[in-house]
Amino acid sequence: MKSLPVTLKAFDVSLVLHMAQRAARPASRQRYLWLSKSADGWLYLISPLLVALANTAAAAVQYFTVCGTAFAVERSLYWTIKNTTRRLRPPQAIPGLRSVVVASDRFSLPSGHTSGAFLFITLLSQLLSPLWLLGYFWAAGVGASRVGLGVHFPTDVCAGAALGTSVGLLISGAML
Repeated sequence: MKSLPVTLKAFDVSLVLHMAQRAARPASRQRYLWLSKSADGWLYLISPLLVALANTAAAAVQYFTVCGTAFAVERSLYWTIKNTTRRLRPPQAIPGLRSVVVASDRFSLPSGHTSGAFLFITLLSQLLSPLWLLGYFWAAGVGASRVGLGVHFPTDVCAGAALGTSVGLLISGAML
């Protein structure tokens, strides 16, 4: 028997539907919500203060400068890509799907929460310590939560991870 090829779109839709089923369970939904909220931006804003408390003033200024530049570049690229591709979010693209949360904008590619999380961890690992590479588990969890909440497709999350990581590496490499 000949099997049908799996398209990327079919994979995207099936994974969103699978994770949306998991989000129907209260424990899974709570984990998704917690992970998603952890990447809302508040952590990024307080990190320079934490770095200043643990390091010299010069290190804190360098951290603040590199992070500010990297986030400005990443957010500009994110906004441009999102509003150029104009990919609909899963609830608009999959009949009958309802997201757990209401997204802050109309389009889904790339995932901004995922991009910001991967950028943040990349910068921490480049600027402070390679031990921060373990934070990629958290960043991946943020991406998974966005799929589970029904506001992104897996490919949106992959694009966000690639965007955040590449901007982090490029900016830290250029400024250090």
